[in-house]
Order: sequence, then C-alpha cells, then structure tokens
Amino acid sequence: MGVRRKPFKSAVVKTVLFVLGRGFQSIAKRDPDVKKEVDGWAEGFQIMFEILPAGPFLTLQKKDGRLRYCGLKRTEADLIIDFKNVDTAFMMFTAQMSTAKAYAQHRLSVQGDIVNAMSIIRCLNMVEFYLFPGIIAKLILKRMPKMTLRKFGVRLNTYLLGIPFGI
Repeated sequence: MGVRRKPFKSAVVKTVLFVLGRGFQSIAKRDPDVKKEVDGWAEGFQIMFEILPAGPFLTLQKKDGRLRYCGLKRTEADLIIDFKNVDTAFMMFTAQMSTAKAYAQHRLSVQGDIVNAMSIIRCLNMVEFYLFPGIIAKLILKRMPKMTLRKFGVRLNTYLLGIPFGI
C-alpha cells in the first residue's frame, strides 16, 4: 500500500517553505538577534527542513557570512529537521501547533548538533514572529518580543522585498 497523497496540504506546505526560506534569508540580514545567531554558525553550514517520507524540502546555507535560501531541494546538510509527515508540517506552518509542542509530541526530529539546532529554533521563532500577524504569533510563541518601530520595518521589508524578490 502506497503513501496517501494529500495535494492540498502538500501545496500549502511547499508554499510556506518557500516563504519561510525567503523570510529566513531576509530577516537574518536585518534583525540583530537572528544575525547574531547566524554569525555563530560555521561558514558553509547547511540546514535542511525535510517533510517525510518524500519531501518537500527547504535548504538554507551560511555563505559569505550571510544566510542564503538555497531552494526547495534535498541536499546533504549539517543539520536536518525532519517533520514526521505532511500533516505535522501543515499544522505547524498554519499556526495550529508550536515548534515546542511538535517536538514534545515527537512529530519532528533533529539530526545534527543540538547546539546548532537550538540556535536554529531560536531563529525560527523570530522568523515566525515577523511572518505571522501578532494575533497568530501569540498562539505559537512562548514569548512575544516587543514590536518596535525597527522590528516593524524589518517585517515590512520582509513582506515587500524579502519574500517576493529574495532581497
């Protein structure tokens, strides 16, 4: 018996992975907390988000001192975050479940250095803060950062330039 296809959920997850990848790249350039985390990673460090059993995928890499979105492709990565299935990814990416809750329920796993994994999760939380409206972010984040004018500027830049153009 084969894997049951879920085209709607797969399409949503793939779209969110694209937005997340572009958002990571843009926010890592502009938010000092995320930039500080990325600065602590080795040059060439690769991260892959993988939806089991067969994708989609999201790949990020630290290159030339910056975090780069490398596309929705599978790669050999230093750190891999596996989502057990498309249902789990869908729930997380549509703010129905937090990263902490998914991990506690064994819906995702990490392959690689736990120190780097924690750093990436801190970054992911900040990226979710910027990408989701406040009312939704409150549901999935343990602690909401204070929205300052600078953070609002980062959010606006991410929406207008980062996601559409990768800037």
